[in-house]
Amino acid sequence: MLRDVLAWSFPTVPIFGIMIRIHFVLPLFMIGLVGRTALSKDFPAGTWHDATMLMVLMFIGILIHEFGHCFACRYMEGESDEILLWPLGGLAFARSLPHTPAAHFVFALGGPLASFLLCVVSGLAIYIAFDYLPPLSPLWYPYREKADAIAIIPWTWQGNAAAESSLPTIILMRFFWINWVLFLFNTVLVGLPFDSGRMLQAALWPRLGHYQATKVGIYAGFVVAVAIGLFAIIYAEPLAAFLTFFVFVSCAQEWMALESAHEDSLFGYDFSQGYTSLEKDETPAPPKPKKQNFIQRWLAKRAAKRLQHEQEQREADDQRMDELLEKIQKFGKGSLTDEEQRFLKRVAERYKKP
Repeated sequence: MLRDVLAWSFPTVPIFGIMIRIHFVLPLFMIGLVGRTALSKDFPAGTWHDATMLMVLMFIGILIHEFGHCFACRYMEGESDEILLWPLGGLAFARSLPHTPAAHFVFALGGPLASFLLCVVSGLAIYIAFDYLPPLSPLWYPYREKADAIAIIPWTWQGNAAAESSLPTIILMRFFWINWVLFLFNTVLVGLPFDSGRMLQAALWPRLGHYQATKVGIYAGFVVAVAIGLFAIIYAEPLAAFLTFFVFVSCAQEWMALESAHEDSLFGYDFSQGYTSLEKDETPAPPKPKKQNFIQRWLAKRAAKRLQHEQEQREADDQRMDELLEKIQKFGKGSLTDEEQRFLKRVAERYKKP
């Protein structure tokens, strides 16, 4: 169900061989936030200009964050060629990522690492060029203090300074702040589906196994959902309430998928009557199949769709493989692009597996 909702998006242009998809709600979300600052009496006149700049910088920061995941996936010999941007951030889709703790840890780490590097670069620029400290508090106020002036309050070693109206300073401070919040958001909230939850799962994987490590990440995600929900109620924040719902649904779906895969992997004999039932000469009557509930039917339907998608993807890969082999025969291996070479390597590895 969540995957179907996330599919409500439209493609833009590929960058580094990665297709950028934008959820149709994201433009509405950004326009709504800008409109709130324009129409609310709680903000000085002209604040909507600040909100517009923040939306653009947030879009850039989230996109680079997701590129970090994609490049980390490729570094671990996986394939990541699609990014979805939506109101709660972004999603980088990985294919053929090795099913190992190290690969999953590096893939999850790529996004926060990219955000942290952006913080380092912009923070050093703020300090070296303007002798200010970057705003390290996630509660820093990024909007103007007075009407019709692009003024914000920077930080210095001595504390808050006078309002700064230099546009380059303001852009760098806002860009640092957005990436700093994005970094904290994905490292402090330890639990699935956040990056820190994925890293926790990968870190526990070698000791507890994939099943138990994933359950720990899911339980941590439920705790995070409760914390965000309390924050949404206390401070009457609708965005936090929506985030609470998203985290809860994501953890619930992760749990159902985990339990379904775990049950399929278990030995199918029914030991409810003890081991002596194996000694019976007569063949027992087959048990009456249980009627599937809504969740089981939904999981079965999703599994069938996934198998169909994998079959279609395999057929498409085989067809493209034939085309690339023909290209090599005509023009040589040097005519292949980097993406085509990675594709050949990935498909060749798939054929080597038994």
